[in-house]
Amino acid sequence: MSAELLKHFISSLQQDVQRLDTLSQLLDQQYELMSRRSSEPLQQLNQQALELMTAVQHNHSARDSLLQQFGLPNTAAGLRQLVSRLPAPLQHGTRQLLQELTLKSRLCQAKNEKSGKLLASQRQLMQKLTGLQSRTSYPAMPL
Repeated sequence: MSAELLKHFISSLQQDVQRLDTLSQLLDQQYELMSRRSSEPLQQLNQQALELMTAVQHNHSARDSLLQQFGLPNTAAGLRQLVSRLPAPLQHGTRQLLQELTLKSRLCQAKNEKSGKLLASQRQLMQKLTGLQSRTSYPAMPL
């Protein structure tokens, strides 16, 4: 196991934890802007959130590649194997980073779902007020 690759792996975990902290704050702001129907600032905020999510996805893919370079599967089992092979001082810190990354990912997912429910209820209200027929499809969004 290359020390440099391992350092890069752990660094990418730290970066993603920070990115998810920022994303969590953006999702809170997004909900508020959606509640007030402030579309212009919402578009800017959505672009920032998309950039963060893209960076997290890129790091995740890079970590999958690193796991394969270490001869491990790019699965949760592969991560556990990697952590178990680390020197004792690194095991604890890496385990904590992985747990933090998981918790923050779930928090962001929950916040995103909350915003989705708000959007759906706003659409329903608008349809009732305007008398327009219900649309079940959403406009295409770049992901």
